Amino acid sequence: MKISGRLSLALVYLCFVAAIGVSNSVRAGSATWDLNPASGDWNNAANWTPATVPDGSADTATFAVSSTTAISISANTIVDGITFAPGASSFTITASPFFALTIRGVGITNNSGTTQNFVATRNFSFPQQIVFTNSATAGTSTIFTNNNGIGGFGGGITIFLDTSTAGNGTFINMSGTVSGPFQGGTEFRGSSTAGSATIINHGGTVSGAFGGTTLFDGFEGSPTAGSATIINDGGTASGAFGGTTLFDGFEGSPTAGSATIINDGGTASGAFGGTTRFFIGTPTADSATLIANAGLGGGQGGTILFEDNSTGGTSRIEVFGNGNLDISLHNKSFHDILGVTVGSIEGDGNVFLGANNLTVGSNNLSTTFSGMIQDGGVNGGSGGSLTKIGTGTLELTGANTYTGNTNIKGGVLQLDGSITSNTFVNHGSTLAGTGKIYGAVAGHGTVSPGDPIGALTVNSYAQPLGSGRLLIDIAGTGAGQFSVLDVLDTANVHGFLDPVLQNGFIPSIGDQFTFLSYGSIFGAFRFQNPVFDNGMERWVVSYDATDAVLTATANTPDEASTLLLLTVSFLGLVRYRWRSARKGA
Repeated sequence: MKISGRLSLALVYLCFVAAIGVSNSVRAGSATWDLNPASGDWNNAANWTPATVPDGSADTATFAVSSTTAISISANTIVDGITFAPGASSFTITASPFFALTIRGVGITNNSGTTQNFVATRNFSFPQQIVFTNSATAGTSTIFTNNNGIGGFGGGITIFLDTSTAGNGTFINMSGTVSGPFQGGTEFRGSSTAGSATIINHGGTVSGAFGGTTLFDGFEGSPTAGSATIINDGGTASGAFGGTTLFDGFEGSPTAGSATIINDGGTASGAFGGTTRFFIGTPTADSATLIANAGLGGGQGGTILFEDNSTGGTSRIEVFGNGNLDISLHNKSFHDILGVTVGSIEGDGNVFLGANNLTVGSNNLSTTFSGMIQDGGVNGGSGGSLTKIGTGTLELTGANTYTGNTNIKGGVLQLDGSITSNTFVNHGSTLAGTGKIYGAVAGHGTVSPGDPIGALTVNSYAQPLGSGRLLIDIAGTGAGQFSVLDVLDTANVHGFLDPVLQNGFIPSIGDQFTFLSYGSIFGAFRFQNPVFDNGMERWVVSYDATDAVLTATANTPDEASTLLLLTVSFLGLVRYRWRSARKGA
């Protein structure tokens, strides 16, 4: 599993200072790239009309039709904006080794109707950059390729500062081609945003090679992934790492916003998958969709990691195959026992809790998870627990092995698989399903075996005095037509029994339903409303040595009730005759 470090801040800062601090152009001003320039050198005034180099904070570089479309930067260059005119050629503008291009105002305006390309190259000294500052935008129909580094040095980087935005651009961060972290990357700092961009972090192609990286750096603010789509590819060779998206909340709180971040699995035996890390401090997944896909050909799956004091917000988590969600590195000593809250989980992959609690349901979606929720993970640990909140339904169909408690505090936990832990059903929440709980079940909420018809097996069952509800759905008298709670050990029943008739079924008088089995029983159920069938029938419960039976009986009044009714009627008749006699007198 890959745990990638942040890109080198020292090198990045060096490049940034070089980019904004020095202009190598003696003459500067707004200009248009020539139809037939002498060369592809941006910093040669002879290539522009008028004959001046756009290299100033108020300058705009305009590109139209030209015979030379491969352009390189030969000096640190600053512009307010870059405009591609309607019908312009398709250009490739490259930040060459040792030099940077800084766009610090309007940003890129592409009216050409074609895609425009920008490249940050690999080099032998330090990463080269394309830098966006202030509120500059990367525009639309633009592709930025950040090449991998070679010779032990870093790759190209595109950086967003202040309130700048990646707009609708596409960013391709190349992986290393040799062992070592020499990949290309895209960085967001300050209050910048990935906007609606598409970002692709390629996976390594040889053993030890790192994948491309996207960094949301909280060291200088709280940048956001916006509504971007970010794809972390898996490695393609044994020992190769996948692409990484890193939310580093060292001082600020970077956020995944409403982005979709896809972590693909490795595509060869021993290859690592793509990774998304919420790392250091308080970064948050916010309302993002985070996906960890399975590996192919023996490759490891994608990974979603919550570490330190990171938060999951209302994020939608999807894990498949050997893809995984891992919260074992979360530092609960600084975030008490709450652990990590996420909006929802779904898929058939793995969830690793370590010793932490995972709270699911903050986005109120109803989802199905058929994988395994378990202890362990990157940091190991045991005693992990699960809490269900929100109004939605979480259906668990796999064999879950986490050893901490299960707490249902909202909505429905539908268990059609198994869990090993003690389960607490809080007021206003429901435990349902046809699975098996190897621990105790207790609480003030509702236990509703089936979905809706079926049998739920628990080790023991307890209702607090005057609270808790066992809901039994009944659609017929035959086996499999009514719900059953199978208690392997002791049933303590001091709350309510709620029979619910389904599909228009009305029992006949004398019909019986063995709805509860147990090793031993204490207490007796109460009915909130035992009468049904328009008041014609009534439920009664009888308790055998190992079973409780629900029987439909005629709803006939008892003798005391009959005597009371006759007495009231007689007194009414006497009063009526007395009043009539007085009127006659």
